Amino acid sequence: MPVHRRWRWTPRLDQFGALLFFLVVAFLFSGVGDGPWLTRIGSVANLGAIIAGFSATGLREDRWRRPVFIVVGLVGLVLLVAFEPTTFGAGVGALLQAVVLGAILGALTRRILQHEEVTLSTILGVVSAYVLIGLLFAWVYLSLVGFRPGPILDPSTTDVPVYYSFVVLTTLGFGDITPVDEFAERITALEAVTGQIFLATVVARFVAMYGQRRPDVKAGEGTTDS
Repeated sequence: MPVHRRWRWTPRLDQFGALLFFLVVAFLFSGVGDGPWLTRIGSVANLGAIIAGFSATGLREDRWRRPVFIVVGLVGLVLLVAFEPTTFGAGVGALLQAVVLGAILGALTRRILQHEEVTLSTILGVVSAYVLIGLLFAWVYLSLVGFRPGPILDPSTTDVPVYYSFVVLTTLGFGDITPVDEFAERITALEAVTGQIFLATVVARFVAMYGQRRPDVKAGEGTTDS
């Protein structure tokens, strides 16, 4: 008799499409403030991005880093739910979320740099890293909302850090939201410089080398699994 196996999604190393999908959804629906169901979509997308990031970069196979970052992420989520956005507890929770995204960003960058050939998977990984930078800084701005005594942005609402972060990352400079805190001003400048350097060097280089072998990576040093 034929055996029917239950389908199960098992992400593989260097398959960054799912990660990019969840990151884009998280960007679109996080902090929009138009209803609880949108907030839930953003929360689920953030969780999906973390799971996909752990799977695609190999962090899920790391025996000591995996439990540490899982605990950090869960503690951060609990603090964000338990405290108001303008409190110190929420600031700690937001900062812990930034730490988790930073770990995924570091692991993702390491995997990309190991690719011998620049494939579609490599490009998706590079774009995912760029979006991760924007979301990471958004969590940093949210942490400042809890840490700093006064407003950090004008207008001073907790719904704008994600939008503001990507405007800064891409250096669009609309001027509709401006930093009014000295430390937030420096974080803003740091993000703008990071976005420009990453876009002009990493993204541009890998897109230009699409379909080619990288001369700076020795054969057998990394795989693409594409």
